[in-house]
Amino acid sequence: MNWFTVEEEYLTYIRSHEGRIPKTDYGDGKFKPFFGALFEVGDLVYITQVSHPQRRHYNLKEDMDFVKLYDGTRLIAVVNLNYMFPVHKSRLINVEYKNIEYFRTFENDKEKSDYITLLKREMKEIKKRGLDQRAFDLYERRYKYPSDRVSCRCIDFKNLEQKSKEYEISKNHTKDILDESATTKIDD
Repeated sequence: MNWFTVEEEYLTYIRSHEGRIPKTDYGDGKFKPFFGALFEVGDLVYITQVSHPQRRHYNLKEDMDFVKLYDGTRLIAVVNLNYMFPVHKSRLINVEYKNIEYFRTFENDKEKSDYITLLKREMKEIKKRGLDQRAFDLYERRYKYPSDRVSCRCIDFKNLEQKSKEYEISKNHTKDILDESATTKIDD
């Protein structure tokens, strides 16, 4: 598991087909990376993100699609696996602790250090909880039992896989046209 961000153009495109795709940029000093790969389907990887705990999360019961992450007894984040989504591997941008300032601003070194510490704690819990297998099980359940309450909360993963593939075809087609145009001008 690693932290990632995704090309904004792809996120805008995929959100036009599914409005529940989470955001990463919330303005200066506010950035939520995605994590994954939860599992892969061909050239697509599934990712999702953590959310800061809200008051309502304390009373919610964990379920197949909702996971609470703790640091000891303190709730530090929640994960909504029902909002995981596919991304072509080439669209992922690795977020490393050493280059975190590229993705968000910090008022001082302590704030930066605290944020990195939080990301490390969250990742430790993500790995400990086995979210990759849980995510794949949810993916299968979504189509095996499409009418159950958990499946109904999930986005349509396979539809987004198709949209992601269409996006890649469109981008590759545009690249081929641009390459062909550049070659033609060079040959003239």
